[in-house]
Amino acid sequence: MFKKVDVITMGLDKVSNSPVVFLRIEHTNIGLPIWIGACEATYLALAINEQKTPRPLTHDLLLNILEKEGYFLKKIEIINMENDIYYSNIFLEKEENEIIIDSRPSDALILAIKSKIPIYVKDKLVIENGIDISFIPIDEHKNEDEENKRREFKEFLENFDIDTIKKHFFDEGNEDSENK
Repeated sequence: MFKKVDVITMGLDKVSNSPVVFLRIEHTNIGLPIWIGACEATYLALAINEQKTPRPLTHDLLLNILEKEGYFLKKIEIINMENDIYYSNIFLEKEENEIIIDSRPSDALILAIKSKIPIYVKDKLVIENGIDISFIPIDEHKNEDEENKRREFKEFLENFDIDTIKKHFFDEGNEDSENK
C-alpha cells in the first residue's frame, strides 16, 4: 500500500549542510525526510517555486521528449530504501499502456512537481522513516489552498535544523519520564 503526499518542500539540514526534502503524508502529521544533492536541490527549488528558465533544463527536455512521443506522466512512487538510498518509480502512460521507469527520488520529484502529478510513498517507508511533524506550524483548518500549505511549511523549513527535531523528541521523552 501507498500513502499520498500533499505537501512537498525543502530546507537545509544545518548539521550536515545538506538539502533535505520533506514529503508530508496527506491527512497526517507525518513527514518523510529525504536528503538530496545540492544540484538536485537547485532544480527542485526551481520546480517548487514554478520558476521559468530562458532555455529548457534537463527535466524540461525530458518532459518535452515524452510529450512529443505521446507519453504522459501518471504518478511517482517512492518504493524502497536500502543502505540509506531511496528508490522510486516514474509511471508513464501512452495509449492505455503503462511503463514504469526506475528513478532517483529527486529526479522523480522534480518531474512530478513540474507535471503536477501525484506522489506516493510506500507505507513501509512512512512507518520506518517518517517523523512526527505536528509541531510544524501548518493550520489545516485555516485554508486548504495548496499554495498556502506549501508556503507555511517552507517558512518553517527555511530555518530547519535536525537538532530541532532531536530536541523535540528528547524533551518530549524527558517530560514523560519526569511525570512518572
